[in-house]
Amino acid sequence: MSSIFQLEDALKQKFGNVRRASKGFLRIACPTCDQRDSKKMKRYVPTTGTTSHCFICKVKIPVYELVGDHVMLTSKPRHHADEPEVVDPRSLTLPGTGFIPVNELDDNHPAIKFLHKDHLFNLDYYAAQGVCYCPVECGIPLQNVPFITSAERLIFPVYFNEHLVGWQARSLPGTFYGDRAEVIKYYHIFNKGKYLYNYDSAKSQKPVVIVEGVKKALKFGEWGIATFGTGISNDQVALMAATWSQFIIMLDAEEHNRTQTVARGLRDRLIGMNKDAINVDLSHYGVVSPDDLPADELLAIANNEWEQRDGR
Repeated sequence: MSSIFQLEDALKQKFGNVRRASKGFLRIACPTCDQRDSKKMKRYVPTTGTTSHCFICKVKIPVYELVGDHVMLTSKPRHHADEPEVVDPRSLTLPGTGFIPVNELDDNHPAIKFLHKDHLFNLDYYAAQGVCYCPVECGIPLQNVPFITSAERLIFPVYFNEHLVGWQARSLPGTFYGDRAEVIKYYHIFNKGKYLYNYDSAKSQKPVVIVEGVKKALKFGEWGIATFGTGISNDQVALMAATWSQFIIMLDAEEHNRTQTVARGLRDRLIGMNKDAINVDLSHYGVVSPDDLPADELLAIANNEWEQRDGR
């Protein structure tokens, strides 16, 4: 972790009050305790270790799962051979008691408006990938402080070698839970640094298009993979290199070019591993993100850049 202060600030953003404890631990309200016990702040988060623990519910949670994307780890923690990875069993089943495939929702539904806003129209394909909506009556609590439920969220299952290894639950504007001021837009409880979204569909394709988010990957169909953000882990790079030989990187063109620095670094790293890789900076096309263009235009850009790669 870059510093104790960044960790403390990240925990405050997500859980509110943070107290310092002895031996380099921080105390927070426990998201896996019931609401009464969570107020006792018995989850201890180490400032130098990798796993938090709660003295009440006994559930262990990796530190990077608590802070999410608020703090960049220098590297994802690696487990020793004799130390099994901590896997939250809730990540191995979809979060809810019932779900509606996105191709069965009405055009005026908040989930459909949300997808259409980002030029996502191939609802039959998304439904075939398991993308679904959790209605309010089927939602389950995911975290108590702040309160998070799977109700009124889009659910994106994550598969690896035909096994469900996790999911991402995305809040929706225009819903009761999605419009709350304290809403956490993206919620997941699996080790996203070990996996790539859409891996099973894309693993036989070449080249593949690397993007940040799951919605962006869906635009490229079976050619798109997502890294769940710009914090690309060593495990993800190793998985890429072991599976594919050709890559088109298309991360966001953000302010100050921080994301493009990551993109160019990934390109150079893959080339250094004897892979064929290019980086596409969408700012050259007058947009910031793959969200800003329809799928056919993005595919045309990717194809054109790939065909022109030898002339660079």
